Amino acid sequence: MIYFIVLAVVITLLSGRNPLSMIEKVNFRLPYLLLGSFAAQIVIFILAARTNRTYPYWTEAAILAVLLFLWLNRKVSGISLIFLGAIWNWTALVIHGGLMPVSDTALAWAGLGSLPENEPRHQLMEASAFWWMGDWIPLVRRVISIGDVGIGAGLVRFMLGNSVKRRKNEGP
Repeated sequence: MIYFIVLAVVITLLSGRNPLSMIEKVNFRLPYLLLGSFAAQIVIFILAARTNRTYPYWTEAAILAVLLFLWLNRKVSGISLIFLGAIWNWTALVIHGGLMPVSDTALAWAGLGSLPENEPRHQLMEASAFWWMGDWIPLVRRVISIGDVGIGAGLVRFMLGNSVKRRKNEGP
């Protein structure tokens, strides 16, 4: 996701827009739903790492809260694309027991070798009929899914659609 955030900021700046202007412009409905979901996902990740177990129902429920937030805010520019990508990833999680499947070939192409031991959010792809829903697109030191591409495109659209053009006296 970091690649898409950097790309969104660069494109926004190159288009003569101020990415920080979104803070004042965008008013989300139920923002605490999103913040609470992220906090829950952090707790689930830490718990999974400490206990060496996965918590698929908790993870899926936390992501459902994100989906609800995105649905409620779908009229905001870019959010509908983020919603589509997130629903793609959530569906992949549900189909694969709460863990995102990752291609071992894509891991090698990305220069990662293999998944770390006790990885609480991902699993290597096995013989799944839905392998194409998982992470199989290699980038530099990352492997992403089609859902991640949708989320990334939505982030770029969100920044461009919600930032304000800079005025001539507003800096470089």
